[in-house]
Amino acid sequence: MTVFFRQHGHQPHLKRLWLVLVLILALFRPALADSEKTIKDVKISIRAEKQSLKTILRQIEDKSGFVFIYQDRLVNPYTNLTFDARNEPVEQVLNRLLRHRSLDYEQQKEKVIIREAPKQTGEASDSDEVTDQAINGVVKDEKGDGLPGVTIRVKGSNKGTLTDANGAFTISVGGNDVLIFSYIGYVTVERALGGSTSLDIALKPDESQLSEVVVTGYTQTKRSAQTGAVSTIDSKDFSQVSYNSVIEKLQGTVPGLQISSNSGVPGTSVLVRLRGATSIKAGNDPLYVVDGVFINNENLQGLSRGMGGQTPNPLSDLNPDDIESVSVLKDANATALYGARGANGVILITTKRGARNSRTKVSINVEQGYAKATNLWQLVSGPEHAELVNLVHVNDGKTFGTRPFRPVSEAIPGFPAFGSPEEQGTYDRVSDIFRTASLSKYTLSVSGGDSRTNFYLGGEYQSQQSTLKTQDFKRYSFRFNIDHSILPNLKIGTSNTLSSVPRTLVRVGDGPAGLFQAALHTPTFYPFYNEDGSYAKPTVFDSHLAILENSDTHSVSLRSINNVYAIWNILPNLSFKSSWSNDYNNYHEKAYYNTNLVYGQPAGEANDVTTIKQSLIAEQLLNFNLSSAKSEFSVFVGNTVQKTTTERASLTGTGFPSNQFKRIASAAVQTASSTGSSYGLLSFFTGFNYSYDNRYSIDGNVRADASSRFGADHRWGYFPSVGLGWNISKEAFFPENNTFTDLRFKASLGLTGNQDIDDFASRGLWAGGTNYGDQPGIAPSQLANPDLKWETTRQYNFGLSGALLKQRLNFEFNYYDKFTYDLLLDQPVAPNTGFSSVVRNVGEISNRGIEILLNSVNVRTKDLEWKAVLTVSRNVNRVQKLLTPITASYDMFRVVEGQPLYSVYAYKEIGLNAENGNAVYEDVNKDGKITVDDQRIVGNVWPKFEGAFRNTLSFKGLDLNLNFYYKYGSSAYNYTAYFLETAGTRGVTRSIQKSSLNYWKKPGDTGVLPRPTNLTNPDGSLNYFRTGNSRYLEDASYLRLRDVTISYNLPKGVASAIRASAARLYLTASNLWTLTNYSGPDPEVNVAADSRNGLVQGLDFGTPPQPKSVVLGVNLSF
Repeated sequence: MTVFFRQHGHQPHLKRLWLVLVLILALFRPALADSEKTIKDVKISIRAEKQSLKTILRQIEDKSGFVFIYQDRLVNPYTNLTFDARNEPVEQVLNRLLRHRSLDYEQQKEKVIIREAPKQTGEASDSDEVTDQAINGVVKDEKGDGLPGVTIRVKGSNKGTLTDANGAFTISVGGNDVLIFSYIGYVTVERALGGSTSLDIALKPDESQLSEVVVTGYTQTKRSAQTGAVSTIDSKDFSQVSYNSVIEKLQGTVPGLQISSNSGVPGTSVLVRLRGATSIKAGNDPLYVVDGVFINNENLQGLSRGMGGQTPNPLSDLNPDDIESVSVLKDANATALYGARGANGVILITTKRGARNSRTKVSINVEQGYAKATNLWQLVSGPEHAELVNLVHVNDGKTFGTRPFRPVSEAIPGFPAFGSPEEQGTYDRVSDIFRTASLSKYTLSVSGGDSRTNFYLGGEYQSQQSTLKTQDFKRYSFRFNIDHSILPNLKIGTSNTLSSVPRTLVRVGDGPAGLFQAALHTPTFYPFYNEDGSYAKPTVFDSHLAILENSDTHSVSLRSINNVYAIWNILPNLSFKSSWSNDYNNYHEKAYYNTNLVYGQPAGEANDVTTIKQSLIAEQLLNFNLSSAKSEFSVFVGNTVQKTTTERASLTGTGFPSNQFKRIASAAVQTASSTGSSYGLLSFFTGFNYSYDNRYSIDGNVRADASSRFGADHRWGYFPSVGLGWNISKEAFFPENNTFTDLRFKASLGLTGNQDIDDFASRGLWAGGTNYGDQPGIAPSQLANPDLKWETTRQYNFGLSGALLKQRLNFEFNYYDKFTYDLLLDQPVAPNTGFSSVVRNVGEISNRGIEILLNSVNVRTKDLEWKAVLTVSRNVNRVQKLLTPITASYDMFRVVEGQPLYSVYAYKEIGLNAENGNAVYEDVNKDGKITVDDQRIVGNVWPKFEGAFRNTLSFKGLDLNLNFYYKYGSSAYNYTAYFLETAGTRGVTRSIQKSSLNYWKKPGDTGVLPRPTNLTNPDGSLNYFRTGNSRYLEDASYLRLRDVTISYNLPKGVASAIRASAARLYLTASNLWTLTNYSGPDPEVNVAADSRNGLVQGLDFGTPPQPKSVVLGVNLSF
């Protein structure tokens, strides 16, 4: 780490960072030390007039630093109290306040447990005389830690006690008594003694209580009053698996959220779609919000040469171990408050924070692992390649004596001889470009707090190799979150992420200079080196060894995400929040191509690109709420101002004196360019929530956004939404039984917008660099469209959720309908304008689908628990309106009205002529011949269903997690097979896939590849070898065991031996098994090109597959 920062000039900043960390810990030390004071020592002064007991207890908390734990039913009856205390010990204050109200209390370190005071009883009658015995025991939580303040009550009596600071208790009871153990937030447990004198009780979290509050960004609502489609994932639900991006951890956890890795290279982009794709040009990625900061998720890559498949993932700048929870907002009612950016859904990421009045906690996590790509492309051997090429030569009607592979002695002018087939060697380039990759990760976090302040500090170092040689991903990250109450009604806080992500890259695609082109397209009979020791390569392709041994391409992302806020509780029911945020990303790339590479000819080339993107956001929110015995009402109003700027500087140098001089200053020819742009967003929003009797709820929102990207008369967009909720199980007609215990219905309707286009898309632009003679000049570069306006999505959602079998089975079902209109698209214009296109609002797209979530507790005994989660999603996409078809950068993908996005346009192969071995294509226009007019839409890549099946089994201290992910009915276009499955028709310059050996050999053969030949079919049409067709649109359905984790929580005694409060060992294996019919290495595939917009998805073109990996980790808590 020190070496890296020294090389990049950041060591002074790192030293300052650690100095700040040490100072912060020193500042908190005295505050934390005060937590050992008792209620006898601390004196306070308070005055309350006509206040509730709950309000007075909160004042005592703020003044004293103690935390009160009680059940609401004990304090709610006491309202309209007047109380005065001046410089009195907390103990005396509590005695005066509680004793005469039949309430008692007990201090447990910094906590004070309030309970019912035991009732006074008279002398027992003779018939009641029994012999009590002392029962000892310990009550623990789900992690095995002792729970202080657990209420223990003898069933049917008033006798009871509380656990101490370590969860231990002693109580005198009769031998046949039943004890009831209850604790806020945990499931109540009853235990019959049965003669036992010692008990060990484990309480489990009450999931129905823990999930009561749903965070939707600007508001928090009870789950019972929720009307929008919101999925919340706690960190414990995805923290078992080691991935370098929080988005990868979410795969399979949320129905309707599609997540696919574009390649198996760590740190590269991930395809994320929420409820389908709504746009063609304006982006389909959801909005990411981290601790209130709108995150820039745009690709900042500036290097264009040879970087296919290397698009970075901006979210990999975040350490997933810092994440506390993720909320996914899916329908318009949940996302309308984000207006301009809510059309594709919103993903809210909340990071960890310390707890008030808690001791300082230290957590250390260490991981070491390995990864290997196992299912690679299978190519023919050298002799097999030679035999196939000779066969094609003969099938094409050429002279046998001029076949390419024959003894060298038979060479004649114009017809070279490469040697007989049996003389050919086999050189496996595919295996040679892969390796067993290592992974190391070290994280440290410190958290805690006193009565007024809580903090969280986290640091991480991660180093991960790619299974593709020479590629590496590293991350240095630091997080600092702090919240502080200046006054009882004034709170301030900040959230900060600092990260540095260096990557070592290698060119994967991009024609003759790409590593995969070199490995997959170079015939296997070609040796690695020529006789003189130089790199051997056919035609213009680089040698794979030349690329691996001479690549010098690097990038570094420096990221700072910051938020500061203040919350002022003006009145008990009125609060104001002011928030200020910054997202700064400095992305630096540099590459040197020496003279051993195609791009380095003739005398070397160097590129250096720096891109800086920064967003500044100010947000104000005023919230008012009222509540009564049955009603809850809140209303809010807010404002957001955002400015985003992008600056890019590019340097290029060519002509270097030698390969040892790599700096552009040494180049004979040096060029430079720079660009800059910015946009602004002004927003106002308001909304309300109302619920009655935990039975009926209604809420509504409206947001008005003005974007500088649109014309002056069309900048404002208005995005309203409304939602209704009905708790059916609260109705009198709902049957009271143990089978169906909960049933809720919700519905919503709203509008959201999309403005994800170029910053000046509506304006006419001029560009410099157009010179006349020696005089500088400018020229038009873009046509104006002042009528450009918002791309808008209308969405409605219907949902039904419930619980069965005493909450053992929970379900949620949603149906949605999204309709997007006024699509932002490039439309062709007349050639006499001097331009090819202009951005206009044309086109419509629809997405309809269902989402199913089943959550079950299949087994729950004293020692064994088995939980399972099943998600099912289906989305039907269709382009409803389009003026003209659009062809993607890969021309087999077309956007056509009436068809889904990601549709494939090609010849439809309908079979094989078993008599002559030629492929048979569909004659679409029935003219008796196959021409370009017979190409049509032959399918699309959308799955019929996709989802996950997740299992968690716990046995004592042992946990097992099994996560499956599946897609059914999906397709992928195997463009790699299109080039490799040629059975020798491309001659001696291309590799041949092993499957090419299964070709037609004699009349009657079926289920095989067509006859290998370059000749046209008898009807004059091209044969399939050199023409894209439906053969390569393959079924890519799959079921994958995505990850398996087995972990063991060491016993307390073992952890204590190393002075740890908890210790956990775990082993994770990923991508162990995949069931699929797809012929390529990985059915979860997509090229990075065009994947951000709506043109290309499910294209396999030499994409590195997902590797299998094994990670061993240890987690220690102190």
